[in-house]
Amino acid sequence: MSAITLKPLDAIWLMLESDETPMHVGVLATFRKPANAGNNFYAEMARQMRDAEVVAPWNLRLGSGPMPKLAEDRGFDIDYHFRRSALAQPGGERELGRMISRLHSYPLDRRRPLWEFHLIERLERNRFAFYIKIHHALVDAVNGVPILLSTLAASARSRNTRPLWAQPIAAAGAGDLVEDFNVPGLGQTMESLGAMAKAAAGMLQSAIRPSERNTFLFPRGTPRSTLNRRINSQRRFATQQLSVARCVALAENTGSTVNEMLTYLCGSTLRRFFKEYNALPDHSLIGMMPVSLQERGQHIAGNAIAGFRVPLCTDVGDPLARLAAVKEGMKKVREDRASLPEDAVTSYVMMRAAPLYASQLGGLGRWIPPLFNLAVSNTRGADKPLYFNGSRMEAVYPLSQLMQFSALSIDCVNYAGTFNVGFTGARDTLPHLQRMAVYFGKAVDELEELVAQGEVVE
Repeated sequence: MSAITLKPLDAIWLMLESDETPMHVGVLATFRKPANAGNNFYAEMARQMRDAEVVAPWNLRLGSGPMPKLAEDRGFDIDYHFRRSALAQPGGERELGRMISRLHSYPLDRRRPLWEFHLIERLERNRFAFYIKIHHALVDAVNGVPILLSTLAASARSRNTRPLWAQPIAAAGAGDLVEDFNVPGLGQTMESLGAMAKAAAGMLQSAIRPSERNTFLFPRGTPRSTLNRRINSQRRFATQQLSVARCVALAENTGSTVNEMLTYLCGSTLRRFFKEYNALPDHSLIGMMPVSLQERGQHIAGNAIAGFRVPLCTDVGDPLARLAAVKEGMKKVREDRASLPEDAVTSYVMMRAAPLYASQLGGLGRWIPPLFNLAVSNTRGADKPLYFNGSRMEAVYPLSQLMQFSALSIDCVNYAGTFNVGFTGARDTLPHLQRMAVYFGKAVDELEELVAQGEVVE
């Protein structure tokens, strides 16, 4: 098989990687064993997985040469990439979280294909888990959740579901916090160049007018916080699962969208968490919303990720006033996204993300003001239950990569009537990350109580 040269926006994730900031993403999915599962259920599952044919790109590793390339790994070892383990008793969420935190902390081996798959047994209540770890250079979306979902079956009766590495990676657009966005194509090359020039001119104008300088390229107003310290490779991971119906009801009763509600919950969580440690900045924390541009237009540019600055309004004490401020901020974010040219994605994203890349460069990064404090994302999942050879998937959580000087990522995916929220944090910066997951749930309870009392957002 001939080597495949990585596109520039895929290769960037390799360039950004360091010992302290491994650039892999992860997926944690929990499943319930079928009612008729026998004593050899796990052994038979593992055997079938190991025996499955491995197809590209799962059998490709980085090749040598000046340009990053993927070439067939002639010494491919499935036992290295597929691993089977079991939780210590009692097999609860605490034990699972500790294992996932450890697995997500160490980087992938660049001498091998850039992925691992862990089958984790002995979860309480007759459950097991998949933990998938894949380098962002291979992921055509904000995270790896769409890749897993595309391989599962819609029926509990299906028994022919092949493992991840026996199926090609399907291109999948990822969701974001700016919903219902759809603009017509901007035409062919000359027109897209015109749009590119117009966007660049707008950025330069904002640089000339300091009072308007508040874009991703020329940001202002991002406070330095605990989240903007140097980090190492050690990670913590926590989860929270909420009913979609609860979030939809809150959105309807407050005149908000669901994504505005999720943004509000993130801000409320962070405000409570950092006030507890007397570390809440006077100005609002800023979230960076990574958006995959794969679905935009017909000119696929590779793993294109743009970033949008989302004010989380952590400086607003009153919950309803905070929600109103979130809604106003999200309106501006939608306008920012609407300005993106449909074509010429590669050049635009490279220009837009230049400060972000510069902030990751060794000694230079600490002198660059923070562009954002943390990352936030919301990925489209699946409305109905999915199955792996008869086992129903009960929950699925994204795990993000962390950039230097950004110690937290909050990532949500909707699945079968639930919102599944994953908190990926730098271990030494956020030693009590599980409290953040708890506060996310309490923020829902508190807003429901205000709505029940007849309070509304102006």
